[in-house]
Amino acid sequence: MQEKEDFDWKAHGLMDDEELKQIDKNIKRTEEEGLKNILKYFDRIHDKLFMVNNILIAGFFALSKIESSTSVKTILIPITNMMFLIYIEYRMMEKSRYESEITKQPIEGFEEHGKSVTRTNLYSLLTIFTTLTVTSFFLYYLISS
Repeated sequence: MQEKEDFDWKAHGLMDDEELKQIDKNIKRTEEEGLKNILKYFDRIHDKLFMVNNILIAGFFALSKIESSTSVKTILIPITNMMFLIYIEYRMMEKSRYESEITKQPIEGFEEHGKSVTRTNLYSLLTIFTTLTVTSFFLYYLISS
């Protein structure tokens, strides 16, 4: 047994236990930062989607006042999208609320929480497409006026 403990890993070009622990620690820190960044980027994307949607609400409203052939009811298109964006923000808040007390949560709920997070991520992706669709409607109404 003494021979194994005295083995010089570095002399053979290999990493010792301390270096492996440091690498593992760095990988875990990178993973934690990556998870934080995902939420940060979701928030940034949602902020931009809200901004674009607000512009579209104003645009639809202005278009309906400028062009009599465009109904004021078209403003419901971006308002519906806004409600969807608010729903996504609510889901993200609930995710954070759950995770803020993660140590108090029953283990049985972890799988459902994971599914919920995945659905929220898919909904977030969907909001990008719905906002693009609303923008397309606006451009259509703008061009056809």
